[in-house]
Amino acid sequence: MRAILEIRNLSTRFDTRSGTAQAVDRVSLSLEAGKTLCIVGESGCGKSITALSIMGLVPYPGKVVGGEVLLDGVDLRTMSPVDTSKVRGNRISMIFQDPSSALNPVHTVGRQIAEVYRLHKNMSKSEAEAAAIAMLSAVGIPDPKRRMKAYPHEMSGGMAQRVMIAMALACQPEVLIADEPTTALDVTIQAQILDLMRDLQRDFGTAIILITHDLGVVAEMADHVAVMYAGQVVELADVRTLFKSPKHPYTQALLRSVPVLGQSPDMLEVIEGRVPQLTHLPEGCLFAPRCTLRRETNDPRCVNETPDLIEINDAHHCRCWLTTPAYSEGEPA
Repeated sequence: MRAILEIRNLSTRFDTRSGTAQAVDRVSLSLEAGKTLCIVGESGCGKSITALSIMGLVPYPGKVVGGEVLLDGVDLRTMSPVDTSKVRGNRISMIFQDPSSALNPVHTVGRQIAEVYRLHKNMSKSEAEAAAIAMLSAVGIPDPKRRMKAYPHEMSGGMAQRVMIAMALACQPEVLIADEPTTALDVTIQAQILDLMRDLQRDFGTAIILITHDLGVVAEMADHVAVMYAGQVVELADVRTLFKSPKHPYTQALLRSVPVLGQSPDMLEVIEGRVPQLTHLPEGCLFAPRCTLRRETNDPRCVNETPDLIEINDAHHCRCWLTTPAYSEGEPA
């Protein structure tokens, strides 16, 4: 199946008073049409900044300093601002984590959705309003004609998130980026939102990048998974392979920290330490200071040399000196 979106060596940095923070470090990803790629990792590992870098929405003082974002073979980073505005919201859209801050509080939700149609589809006011009502109905909002007149603060968190999804899918984009779209919602509403995204993907054939820290959501939604740590992709595989045979010590630790139904351990396993400050990254493997396997083996490469993300087999990639066969067997990178 063809790749609708290819990310090649994407790098983003923030120049701060404390130094330069490499928030996204040479990230390469591929997304097939009609498939879902989940990006997982702890808070601060670079997931959201990767999404904003793809969209060209990195806030100041951040800056994308390298790489390509290819949508159907065309690099979005080389487009003019005018051409970018035609693509963003039309062919590639994003659902933000917090709808209360993403929606404009002084305009009704109906006007905000209708504006997407008027901007990208050149519809008249009446046509755009009719299309907005239809989209609100499609995302499961009851009495959509009345809800068109509501302001964001008058809607629940779940309803506001559905409005964000309606705006993102208004033009039936080829690629949808969802940045933790269910984080602030209760479990019942979360399940409804995920079901909605699946249904809309089936109906429109949209390719989805889903950013989350919830491995249960990953197991339910993903076709492929990218695990990020400190701005780098440390493991990349299809979802079955990742859960059945994780290779990177960080991925293994993440999976061990998830409670298992029917098991009641005295204490959940935790990953000691924290994600390093991006302005003061350690030498060698970025996960080495927290890695129990590194402490067991005491391999000097872990703290002195930075491993590359290399293919193990069948599109399974890993960035580790100790668990990647080509490294562990002494072969050159």
